[in-house]
Amino acid sequence: MARVRAIGPFRRVLAGFDGSPDAADAIRAAAAIVARDGGHVVALSVIRRASRADGDGDGEQDGEGRNLAQVAETVFGELRRELPAGSAVRMSAQVVYADHDTPAQVVTRYAAEHGFDVLVLGRHGDGRRRKSRLGQVADQAVQGCSVPVLLLSSR
Repeated sequence: MARVRAIGPFRRVLAGFDGSPDAADAIRAAAAIVARDGGHVVALSVIRRASRADGDGDGEQDGEGRNLAQVAETVFGELRRELPAGSAVRMSAQVVYADHDTPAQVVTRYAAEHGFDVLVLGRHGDGRRRKSRLGQVADQAVQGCSVPVLLLSSR
């Protein structure tokens, strides 16, 4: 088996988070990356805004954002119990609303603009519609992100 050597340290790690088990695994991997040297993990959720001219739906979107942030906080709570006592890992959840951009565009731009060292994503794709075995966001992020991307798969 090949040895893998991490380049780093990575102190600022962005994890894409959509509430799925794969995304929770991405947060866990992000925390593992910064656990040794300390650092900050941000779970980023992207919510597409409803395309309604009258503005209705904002309350529903805010509720979805609060729900995703609460789910991320639950994962953070589990991780805090697993980390060694005195660990310097900081974790926070961020929700970004997208109007016209895809979630992949938002995540990759956010990673670059906010100085993250690495982007961690779970993959959801099953390869049925495309040749890629990655999910759509992961596929686009790998192609368009200016920071390193780590993809996780539970399959």
